[in-house]
Parts: sequence; C-alpha cells; structure tokens
Amino acid sequence: MIKKLVTSTILGCGIFLAGGLASLHSATAQTTGSEVPTPEPAILFSADEVDYNQELQTVTTRGNVEISREGRILLADTVSYDRTQDVLTASGNVSITEPTGEVTFASYVELSGDFKEGIVQDIYVLLDENTRIAGAGARRSGGNFTEIAKAVYSPCKVCEDNGSGSIPLWRIRAARVLHDSESKTVEYEDARLEVAGIPVLYTPYFQHPDPTVKRQSGLLAPSFGSTSHVGSYFSQPYYWSIDESKDMTFTPTYTTDEGPVLANEYRQRLDSGEFDVVNSVTRDSEDDWQGHIDAKGRFDIDPTWRWGFDAEQASEKTYLSRYGFGSPSVLTSNLFSEGFRGASYTRADAYYFQGLKSDDDRDTTPIVLPHLQFHGQSAPAKYGSITTLDLDGLSLTRDEGTNSHRVSAKAGWELPHVGTMGDVTKLSLSVRSDNYLVSDVSRNNRENYSGYTGRLLPLAAIDWQMPFVSNQGQYQQVITPIAMAAWSPNGGNPDEIPNEDSQSFELDDINLFSHDRFGGLDRAEDGFRASYGLEWGIYGPQGGYTSAMFGQSYRANENDTFAAGSGLDEHLSDYVGRVTVAPNRYLDLTYRYRLSNEDFSARRNQVTASAGSMDTLRINTTYVHFTDDAGSEEFDEREEFYFQAQRQFSEYWSGRAYGRYDIDQSDPLEYGVGFVYEDECFIFDGRIRRTFYRDQDLGESDDFIFRLVFKTLGEFESAAGL
Repeated sequence: MIKKLVTSTILGCGIFLAGGLASLHSATAQTTGSEVPTPEPAILFSADEVDYNQELQTVTTRGNVEISREGRILLADTVSYDRTQDVLTASGNVSITEPTGEVTFASYVELSGDFKEGIVQDIYVLLDENTRIAGAGARRSGGNFTEIAKAVYSPCKVCEDNGSGSIPLWRIRAARVLHDSESKTVEYEDARLEVAGIPVLYTPYFQHPDPTVKRQSGLLAPSFGSTSHVGSYFSQPYYWSIDESKDMTFTPTYTTDEGPVLANEYRQRLDSGEFDVVNSVTRDSEDDWQGHIDAKGRFDIDPTWRWGFDAEQASEKTYLSRYGFGSPSVLTSNLFSEGFRGASYTRADAYYFQGLKSDDDRDTTPIVLPHLQFHGQSAPAKYGSITTLDLDGLSLTRDEGTNSHRVSAKAGWELPHVGTMGDVTKLSLSVRSDNYLVSDVSRNNRENYSGYTGRLLPLAAIDWQMPFVSNQGQYQQVITPIAMAAWSPNGGNPDEIPNEDSQSFELDDINLFSHDRFGGLDRAEDGFRASYGLEWGIYGPQGGYTSAMFGQSYRANENDTFAAGSGLDEHLSDYVGRVTVAPNRYLDLTYRYRLSNEDFSARRNQVTASAGSMDTLRINTTYVHFTDDAGSEEFDEREEFYFQAQRQFSEYWSGRAYGRYDIDQSDPLEYGVGFVYEDECFIFDGRIRRTFYRDQDLGESDDFIFRLVFKTLGEFESAAGL
C-alpha cells in the first residue's frame, strides 16, 4: 500500500541524495517522516509515492510532489532526480516559485539540483502585478537569467467572453526575451508592439524594468496635443534614477509654432530634509531665450527649528500660461526659518514677488526683508486664564514708491468661562503698539509723508454663545445664539501709516465675530463694535446634517476705516449668512450670502453644490455673483457660473466635462471635455479645452491634449523615491 510521504530533510549536494535513502528498495517507499540531521542548505520534500533505484542512483517521486530548497518551491506531478548527473526533471503541472514571488509554469523542466540551470518547455512566467511572459521554451542559467524563445509579454488580462478571443489589449511579441531577476530587467530582441493584435511598432532591441521595480531610469509616458499658443507639440519625458536619494526627469517638448522646450525636475531627499527644483528653457519664435524656475526645499535644523525656501520666477508674464506650466497671478519667492517650542512659534521670512498681471510693475513691487514673527502663549492659569504675546517686525522696500519699516508688539489676556446654563463666555484684553519708519507715504490732499509714525491700541472684547440642544428621535437639533462686543479707541488709522497687508477685505460669515476683521497689522478696526447672530443645525445618525447661520454687525462710528461697499462702512453692516445641506454622501450644498441692510437685496451670492455619484453622474457647480457696490477691488459687477460633470461609464471608462460662463455678459469663458480609459495595463487620457478670454498677449485658445501609458513599460509615479 502506498502511503503519503510526509516532509523529510535530505542530505547531500543533490536534491534526493542522502544516506538515509541509500537503503531504500527500488519498490515503492513507505516512510514515517523520520528526520535526519543535515548540513545547510537543507531540502524539504513531500509526495504521495517515492521510488529509489540504488543501481542507477535515481529517485522518482509521483503525486502532489512538493520540493523546497533555499526559498524556491517546485510543484509537479512527477519529479525524477539523477544523482550521478545532478539533474532533476519534472513534468505535469510544473510550477516553480522564486523567493521574490515570481512563478514559472511549464509542462516539462530539466534543472540542475540547485534549480539554477536548466531548460523549460511551454513556459509561462507570472511576475509582479500579474504581468505575464509566455513562450515555446526557455533556458535558465545562473539562477538569475531566464531566456525565453518566441515570447509574448503583457500585463493585460485576457477575457474569453468579450469577443476578442485570447488577444490582450496590448502585448509585445519577440523572437527572444531575457529576464534578469537580479538586475530586474526584461530585454527583447526583434520585438514588435501589438495593440488588439495589430502590430503598431517594431524595434530590434528594447528593454524595460520588470514590474517589481518602482524606480529605474528610462522613458516615461509621452504626451502630445495642440494649443493655440504653441501649435502642435510632443513631449517625451526621460526619468533618471540617480541613486536611492535623488532623481531627475528630463522632458523635451517639440512645438510647431514656438521653439523646442526643455523642462527638468530634480528631486533629492537628505537626512535633514528634501528639495525639488523644476525649471524650463526655450528659444521662442522671436529668437528670445525664455524660461522659468519653481524650486522648493524644507530642511530640519534640530527638533525645534527648520528652514526652507520657495523660488518662483519666469522670464515674462505669460510664459507659464503659454507653455502649460500653470496660470498664477503672482510668483512668490520665500526664504524662511521657523521654530516650534511648546505653545510658542517663531518665524523669520524674506519675500520677493513677481506679479504676472498686465499692470504689475517690478519697480513698484515690494521686497520684504525681513519679516519677523513671534507668538507665545502661557499655560492656563487661575480660572483658566491665558496670557499671550505677539511680536512682529517687517521691512518693506521698493525701487519706486512707499517704503515701510514696522515693529509691532501685542500683549493679551483671555479668561474663558462656562456658566451653569451651558453658556460660554470669554473676556479678552490686549494692548498693541505699532511703530513705523516710512518714506513717500501718499496722503489725502497733503504731500507725501516720510518719517516716524505709530499708534497704541488697547482692546477690550467679550464673546458669548449659548447652545440649546434637543434630541428628536435619531436626530439632534442645536440652536446657538452668538454675540460679540469689542472696543478700541477711535482714530486708529492715521494717514501716515501705509496699508500694505490689509488691502483686501470682505465681510462674511467667517469673520463676522472677529475682534479685528482686518487680515494684517497696517489697518486696525477702531471704536465700539458688536456682532450678533444665530446658528442652527440638525444632525442625523449617519453623519448627515443641515445647518444655517445668520448675523449682522454694528459699529458706533461711521467713518472711512472700511471702504465703501465692504459691508461695514455704515453703522449697521450688511447681513451675512450661510446655509449648508448635506444629508448624505450624494448631496452637499452650501449657500453663502451678503444682503443689503436696507432692502435685503443681494450684494454677494455664492452657491457651491455637489450632487450624485460617480457610478451614475456626479455634478459640481459654483455660482458667484456680486454687484458693483460690493467692495471688490479687482472686479466690477460680476456674475459667473461654473459646472463640472463626472461619470464612470464602465469599469474602465470615465468622462469629465466642465464649463465657466459669464452670466452678466452672456458669454462663455471656458469649457472642456475629457475621457479616460484605465485598466490594469493601459491608460488613455484625452482632453479638449476652449478658452474665450484674453491674457495680455495670449488670445482665445483651443487645446487638445492626449496621453498614452502602457503600464509596466516605464510608468512613473511622482512620489516614487521621495
């Protein structure tokens, strides 16, 4: 009777060479799984049946054969080992699993005893990420090289029921394929790329990393298209993996209407931080050199301090938009150092700006060197009171215009209190000193001022809110009245103080209850002011909710502290509020508004909404409207609508369409559409865009952009290696 052979450890340099087996008869072996002490490396095997021929020095195993040596596992129906030749043959459902996870399937193999040399018939290799190589036969050498004849390579799944037979979406056919498992490369000779079975590209030699490689030098996915600014273009990136800590990507781009563009990205990670430098250069159609740089670095000094930089510059205002590097309105270069210790924060900055709008002038653009900040906060003391200290120093200069040098200090004290009714009150006291040394400050109906100026601003404020909560079944409703009152002396904004950091202001639901609603230090809210409002919300058990807020502010003095149309230029401000409806993940709607305090007419309206799901249709919309008396310093009356629709049509296909429309002028501003196909082995990304506005010397444009990615042939993830 044949018994199941349990795992045994065998001696010798061959697979079944052992003194323990020398006494076995040539008939069927029956073992009990006894273990013989062996030197390394050991070999483990199991089978239903084992025959040992002492005269021929051969061992044959049959039925569910499993052999393991040095991390390699061989499975087969039948395995024979010739001790004199140190040759192993296996047939029937053969598979060899490598320590790296690579699996080789075959109908017949003939290998050396250590599995490192041999030949294979009807080979099928399964690599990482389900990538496959198949061939008529193969030769294995050195334990690292697998040479496959008449081979086919593809990471694509084969679906027999999709009407395409057994042809994958794309594959590479080659007369010879060499897989080097040590260097992790796949080399092809006499190869052709087939898409849906149709040959589209031939090359006598080709190489790419195998799917286990996450970073290796080589060509990346190309992109091509056409824009009205540069004509047709083609970009072919090349990735250079310099070492484990740094890499570089070269992206040459050929254009038909402008000169060729060379863009580079260099990235490096250090023990103390990392940095990234992106730059480009070209010689345009007017034979002028153009380019840009965008660099960023962050570095740790010690557990408390770090420093960093941002460097952004372009040769001309429309360069970035023209060549597709983005369309910012300003480029900011910054050198900084900052420290965190306990509840304190310290920072030192230097800034250089390049404005990209048509009316921006380098001579009047400020340089900030330095800007010093400190914020300190004590631990809660008696009754929970907190003491704060803020210091700020700034030096701002221009080639033409106002120069300003400022030193500010603010000391504050806060005392929170929670009442027996659940009401929350906070008392705040502070005093701020601002000292300026200025030159060429413009003043109303007076000559420019140069010299020293300053102010001393005490502040007293109290905040109060009282939430009322009620449970209504599975829902919880919260109603919270809120109030704030603050006082500072009048006359806190003399003409001699230039306004550099507080020029943009808009009253909204976010800053309604701020003690000082200016964003910077050059302007300060003065006099007595108070704000009141009401918040309401209802919250469901699954996270859905609906909330609303409504409020108004009062100022005792009606002066020019806030500009006309800002919403705070009268005793009673405009009404501001917010409504949010988000009952589930399929709907999220927010409406923000500012209404006139006289007739409730809308001065600002903003609606953002997301509805639907990607499986059916996901729509995102934004509506913005503000009147010409709404206090905007950048635009006159404006009314715009933006929408974006997305849908996942199938497992692999998705689409996106978007548009921006000027309702006030009844003109479209921009629209576009794009489709993406992505499966386990291929990406197609196509986009079409049309713009109707002018950007200085750039007029209306039509853009066509396409990208093809054959996965595992050098596709690169931007986060790899960093």
